[in-house]
Amino acid sequence: MPKYPYFESLEKLSASVVEAVRLSSEGSTKKGKEELFAIRHDSDKIVCELENALFSDFLPPLERDNIAACAHSLSRVIDRSVELSLCNGNLTAASMLHEEAKICVALAEQLHRDITLLRSIRKPSEMPALEEFRALLAEGRNAHTAMLAKISSGAFPRHVAECVNLCGKLRAELSRCFDETVEIMLNNI
Repeated sequence: MPKYPYFESLEKLSASVVEAVRLSSEGSTKKGKEELFAIRHDSDKIVCELENALFSDFLPPLERDNIAACAHSLSRVIDRSVELSLCNGNLTAASMLHEEAKICVALAEQLHRDITLLRSIRKPSEMPALEEFRALLAEGRNAHTAMLAKISSGAFPRHVAECVNLCGKLRAELSRCFDETVEIMLNNI
């Protein structure tokens, strides 16, 4: 029986995260929402297949619970992207194209690069760029605060705050997913 492609599944999920975050940050169109729902459906299918394999397969190079936790974390990022996209439908593109959304896309891309390292990481010198990711997170927090200040000052309408807060939740979920990935790496090198 061929071994289940654990690493490939995590890489597919992380690639889906990049696409979902990108779609949610671009503002909402009918086509974009349909794509996001398709991404969520496909990611749920991948998570279920992965879990079934974990229950029936021998232990892969990573611990089972680590693989499942990473897959679930990636799935939650996609869920937050869908939520943000649904909020974006009420806004003009100009008001939603703020810095934090762009940073979320960069965080998702970095996370995807780090997930692909799981297949080959063997020693501490191969660890991801931790400082780079943390610096992006700090930029995202600062952008979030700045956008909320603009809303408070009246530069943007109050209803934009809901979307800004959803973008903050997306950023926080990306952060948790990165933390999960780092823990996997630390436990397996």
